[in-house]
Amino acid sequence: MKNVLKLFIVLSAALAAGCSAATKLGIPEMLIPSNYAKSPAFDLKPVWRLAVLPATGRTTSIGQAANLSDYAGMALLRTGRFSVVDRTAVDQILREQEFSYSGVVDQATAVSLGRLLGAEAVMMITVAGITHDDFWSDMPEQREAELYVKIISVETSEVLYSAVGQGSDFNGAEGALRSAMETALWGINR
Repeated sequence: MKNVLKLFIVLSAALAAGCSAATKLGIPEMLIPSNYAKSPAFDLKPVWRLAVLPATGRTTSIGQAANLSDYAGMALLRTGRFSVVDRTAVDQILREQEFSYSGVVDQATAVSLGRLLGAEAVMMITVAGITHDDFWSDMPEQREAELYVKIISVETSEVLYSAVGQGSDFNGAEGALRSAMETALWGINR
């Protein structure tokens, strides 16, 4: 009975989080909550050259922040709406400008870095938290993550897209962060 209850909770959480798997399961789009907002200017350009900045906030390591940024870049490429500046170029500019991975926290700095990278837009990722739900005490690797995403125009400093993502995974923080990223990017092509 406990396993059935856990399965029900996992499926309910997937629906509540608005994960892309929900639509693949045949759940009507109107039942998935809106977790994003986008500017009308966002849809005026078919493809954006974008730089994904390293994630800030409550990540557990620099490596985890880099992995999340790489995953975000890959997820954006899958949409067909973005070309993504290579993370090596982003890292080089950050070093040259003497920023640490946790140093890019404001919109003005992000826009300046985007200009230096030749990007039309930048993506900022802020991890709000990574937690373990005590309900899953028999699964020590279970993690839940919440993050915020902003895509900002380098030309106008306008926020083009803003979203919150929540995700859960039973194999650790990285999976929960990826799930949260997928949820946050769900509205890109909507």
